[in-house]
Amino acid sequence: MRQLATVLSAILAITGSSFAQNYAYILNGLSETLSRINLESGAVENDILTLGVVPNHVVCNDDRLYVVNSISASLQVIAIENNQVVHEIPLPVNSNPWNVAVESEFAYITGFASSKVYKVNLSSATLADSFATGQSPEGIIIIDDKLYIANTAFNPVDFSYGQGSVTVLDAGDGALIAQVNVGKNPQALAVGPDDIINVSCTGDYAAITGSIYFMDPQDNTVEDSLATGGNPFMPVMNAGGIGFVTAGGWIDHGYLFSYDAMNRNLLRGSDNPILVDIGAMGIAIDSLGYIYTANQLGNSINKLNSAGDILAAYPVPGGPMSVAIFDTRTNIDANPDIPRATDLPIAYPNPFNGSVTINWPESGDQAGHVVLEIFDLQGRLITNLTAEAGMRASRFYWDGSNQVGEPVSTGIYFARAKGLKQALKLVLLK
Repeated sequence: MRQLATVLSAILAITGSSFAQNYAYILNGLSETLSRINLESGAVENDILTLGVVPNHVVCNDDRLYVVNSISASLQVIAIENNQVVHEIPLPVNSNPWNVAVESEFAYITGFASSKVYKVNLSSATLADSFATGQSPEGIIIIDDKLYIANTAFNPVDFSYGQGSVTVLDAGDGALIAQVNVGKNPQALAVGPDDIINVSCTGDYAAITGSIYFMDPQDNTVEDSLATGGNPFMPVMNAGGIGFVTAGGWIDHGYLFSYDAMNRNLLRGSDNPILVDIGAMGIAIDSLGYIYTANQLGNSINKLNSAGDILAAYPVPGGPMSVAIFDTRTNIDANPDIPRATDLPIAYPNPFNGSVTINWPESGDQAGHVVLEIFDLQGRLITNLTAEAGMRASRFYWDGSNQVGEPVSTGIYFARAKGLKQALKLVLLK
């Protein structure tokens, strides 16, 4: 599938098809339509496709979009090539499907009302299985063939929230691996460069405000938590380990919070939020580090840089709820020449005050393909490094300067092999 997608992309780029472009896809919850924004030109195309009844979540995987429709209870599979529905797969009636995660030939959808996860076979377009989870699940992610499900513990009788938790299931047979207690009303999850799961806990919209919980998937334990205030909702993570999380805002402005996920420090919370258009809900980040917020009441998408500056506002119809990015510019799945690390990278000395040597692991048959990117704490690209490869590692030297040779200031930086999620923390002292 990945090789086919790569070939199709190359062919369509030559023929000038729009499939060769990179887009942000927007799910409009009230108008029940799909919009898209060209990531390079900023051109907006609205209502390119009609969705189901009360669509709630859209994700992108390879050359497909996957849309969860909550009331019509279905999963729509959409071909990016022509914006057409390939399959509409029915889910159990009244299950209130909420979020979806996709890996290989399967999609996994949380059922908010049924407290189950539905496993869909994408090859046959059929419901393959269902797994019990915690009460009223919403967010879901997949790591190493394990499902991590955020259980809000919402009680529909008195509209209260019980003990929030993350259920860990085997993605194959649904066997329970762990049930981990977190904060009040966990709604969404994201994975940082250090592979720690960040759980966004929204609070009860009254006395208990929001927080981020940090969960280690190696032993399924909570390492730490960070109070944000307000009501954080949907998180994303940049290459430097800075998390951005939408936080509603329903009167004058929408709110976006940010935090250092590596050092567990709040940068912009309820006391000093990044202001966006009203009703910030969905969020996504592209391969260049630009952030896109879906502002439900503002009927807009804001594009921001890592410093929180709004670079553009795009008009979309009918209550945008969710954003998915199709971006081939640094897509590792479309580039077989980018190696996958098998061992831990090493930097020495670290901290450093002159230069640092970085050994980045790779397999011998992929030698010479690693490009190392250096980011600052805000996720801004500082420079690219190349190296001659050895048998098991590429060796890089960084002298603490940016792309134009200017020395950078004392601080924390991150090294990442281009196209990979894993990052190495560097400390520059002067």
